[in-house]
Amino acid sequence: MNKRTTAIDIANYIVDVVNNNPDMKGILTPIKLQKILYYVYVNCLVNRNEKLFEQPIEKWKFGPVVSDVYHSFKMFGTGHIDSTISTFEFSDEENGGFSLKEVKFDPNSLSLNPEVQDEIHSTIKALINEKPFDLVERTHGEEPWKLMEGRILAGERGLIYTDQEIKDFFSKKS
Repeated sequence: MNKRTTAIDIANYIVDVVNNNPDMKGILTPIKLQKILYYVYVNCLVNRNEKLFEQPIEKWKFGPVVSDVYHSFKMFGTGHIDSTISTFEFSDEENGGFSLKEVKFDPNSLSLNPEVQDEIHSTIKALINEKPFDLVERTHGEEPWKLMEGRILAGERGLIYTDQEIKDFFSKKS
């Protein structure tokens, strides 16, 4: 079975990289994870023409958020994310029931090409020592978020970053 890479997979990969690098320990909060995940997605899309995952990146009050990732890691609050999270596989049984299997994260199970891995690692390294709300402010100053600011702050849901607006904005920035 050829499993597609999900936003949770990439978030877990980021957590794994940070927790296995002694220089980075203790500084990955859920809000910082969201922003690093966003910039990893942006950099792979713009620099490598590689779409890392299909889940939408939403425009929230504190910047870009992948909802699944938010709900999976919010239990860490404002503290350090010290472990990856498991996912679950559901299977239909022949008798009409179903089974549920926990799948622990294994970075070796991801089929990321070396250039994409390099892009992810360099993005993490560039952003890991930033303060979470400095990253929030950075995303707030960017056109894709800024153009929707009024609607976002008014509480409108379902506002999504499109790949095209990401490419357009970040391609003209470089």
